[in-house]
Amino acid sequence: MKELQAMEQSIYDLTEMYVESTGIGCRAFAVTGQETRSYSAPRVRCQLCDLIQRSENGVKQCRQSHFYGGLQAEKLGEAYIYFCPYGLVNWAVPILEQGQMRHFLIGGPVLMHQIDDLLVKNITDQSTNLQKNEPALRTLLTGMTVADPVRVRHLSELLYLCAKGLMGDQAAGLAERQERNSANARIAETLHELKDNPKDDDAVIYPFEREKELIFRVKIGDQQRAKEILNEILGYAYFHSGNQLEVVRAKAVGLMVLLARAAIEVGADLELIFGLEYTYLCSINEVGDINELSSWLIKVLDRFIECTFSLKNVKNRDLIFKAMNFIRSNFHRDIGLDDVAGEVGLNSAYFSTLFKDEMKITYTDYLNRVRIEASKQLLEQNLSLADVAQSVGFNDQSYFSKVFKKLTGVSPGRWRRQPH
Repeated sequence: MKELQAMEQSIYDLTEMYVESTGIGCRAFAVTGQETRSYSAPRVRCQLCDLIQRSENGVKQCRQSHFYGGLQAEKLGEAYIYFCPYGLVNWAVPILEQGQMRHFLIGGPVLMHQIDDLLVKNITDQSTNLQKNEPALRTLLTGMTVADPVRVRHLSELLYLCAKGLMGDQAAGLAERQERNSANARIAETLHELKDNPKDDDAVIYPFEREKELIFRVKIGDQQRAKEILNEILGYAYFHSGNQLEVVRAKAVGLMVLLARAAIEVGADLELIFGLEYTYLCSINEVGDINELSSWLIKVLDRFIECTFSLKNVKNRDLIFKAMNFIRSNFHRDIGLDDVAGEVGLNSAYFSTLFKDEMKITYTDYLNRVRIEASKQLLEQNLSLADVAQSVGFNDQSYFSKVFKKLTGVSPGRWRRQPH
């Protein structure tokens, strides 16, 4: 505690007040390059998260998930609500210092739905360790806060307002990001076009063959070699520019666009990369010499490769859990694949493939499982099978009975007569 700087101490105090006033967890993270460091009070830790982090890759997945949330919040300039790889809901808020995100806050986790067998299965499927500890997992889930989407939104906005108060004048940078987020794509497209049409005199002095190798190294995630090539290209550009820093800055912007394009081609989130491009474009004018410029580009490289490889799976899980949340909230309606895909911003063909790859079942099978799980609660009430079927989204009672027996091994009527 004594070693915490003034800003970190203020952020630490904020997390404590947020926890005390809301009863919801809140953690703070310091950002250095692609590394994150948590410095929140240990008592605000989630016991379920502790259990998850004892699983294989649990700590790494949690860190990547929070870093992903922080980057999304930085890009948008506002609170970002996301699902961790285990289906718990969190929200991230950026804290800017000198126009850059040096820290971010994570609120949560909470659940958005009541606990049922399907929820438990979605979590235990992630790890053999969690399967072995299913009783403990159920106990910890029971103790978690269940918050509906409206409350989650208010909790995230409250944390965002707290962060704005802490930042003071720096908070204006968040508003600017919100206003100019839609322009990021146009900025990047312009830079891409300029890069694709170099002047003839540039072709004579600029080592484009090194750029090709740089793209290759970024695409395979070879950070060390990519860094070496970046420095070689910068040195070459500096030498042939007559030591004119402004000329080298322009080359550095072009290299950033090159890195962004390579990252996007191998699966990085398009909007996230555009958002980061804008962030770095705003900071490059502060660079004072060639060494700083090299460090600036290395930071860009690290972030882009992190978004491409380490965060790709986290992003996919976030999208899948958002889709699952939509299904759980709307299963009683006649929802189709297009409805769910549109909710998470994907085309239906790609979403269908992604969902099956991540969940190991089709969208239709998952929707049926959600409906059958909900029907069990209604079967305990004095309702006809036709009413139960209709209430959970089946228009045909016989089809409902067929699906129910397929998934549970018994008919709805027999299940109703059994003790539970």
